[in-house]
Amino acid sequence: MRQQHRLLLALAATGAVGAAHGQSSVTVFGSIDLNFTYSKAGNASTKAMDQGGYLLPSRLGFRGVEDLGGGLAAGFWLETAVLPDTGETQGGFGRRSTVSLMSKDLGELRLGRDYTPTFWNVSSFSPFGTVGVGGSSNIVEGWPLGLGRARTQARASNSAGYFLPRGLGGLYGQFMFAAAEGAQGAGYRGGRLGYESGPLNVAAAYGQTAIGLDDYRTVTVGGSYDFGVVKAYANYLRHRLARERQTNALIGASVPIGAGQIRVSFARSERSGPGLETDGTARQFAIGYAHHLSKRTTLYSAYSRISNRGNAAYVVADSSPAGMAGRRSSGIQLGVNHAF
Repeated sequence: MRQQHRLLLALAATGAVGAAHGQSSVTVFGSIDLNFTYSKAGNASTKAMDQGGYLLPSRLGFRGVEDLGGGLAAGFWLETAVLPDTGETQGGFGRRSTVSLMSKDLGELRLGRDYTPTFWNVSSFSPFGTVGVGGSSNIVEGWPLGLGRARTQARASNSAGYFLPRGLGGLYGQFMFAAAEGAQGAGYRGGRLGYESGPLNVAAAYGQTAIGLDDYRTVTVGGSYDFGVVKAYANYLRHRLARERQTNALIGASVPIGAGQIRVSFARSERSGPGLETDGTARQFAIGYAHHLSKRTTLYSAYSRISNRGNAAYVVADSSPAGMAGRRSSGIQLGVNHAF
């Protein structure tokens, strides 16, 4: 803990020096999100103070950019998860820790721990993102199939990533290679290509992680279209490991109303494998309202219901009671998010 405090002070001092000389800039950013969650699984229920119900979990970060001249810049990004309900932090800068070289014409080379292309494609095309009782990841099999065997569903460590430059007529992309460095299920290779122009945004991604003699593979395709009166979302995910596989499909929408928006989504999951215990389907319906008090502060509410079939036992929140195969889970969330 003392080492973390010293690092934060050093970063702050670096920002002060950079600002004084006009050569670089350092920004402190993040969000604090707290909510009250009431959830049920089968006949059991629980009430909890939770965090991270609106778009992103609570976080604290430091980022900076230095202009190197000739259209080249260097940058860094350090981001940690925080738990405002208890005042704790999680795992150092485990959310992201990268250093980059950036060029307007050539793109960005990014090294360190970062989001994988396949995760970005799932998170980008859902009204609720992947968090909260309406999050699209609630009925994705544990990220991943066979919990604990792959470590690259959301982020990859020891990675080298390349991002296409802007100004390619709407085309964008990310490509990543991560070395396992002796850790089981930690190596990754994959990429994402998309096109965004006006109200349209579509993208596809593929990722692969070696686990023993098998490969964990993820394919996802998604898109959104903003009609003005409503923004529509769609996403399809398929991942498999050996003979285990799961498919997820989602459709959703967000409707602007005054200073807020109504969000709604419907998702379906189907899991299969070599044993009957792996089979199961689930359906998740979610609806919520987010009211923006300002550009930084949002009040939000959400309700979600998961209908499990077969051996599926998904729940709507981390704080929910343990899931039961074939039993329903539901929950309601009321919270506030402040970004800075």
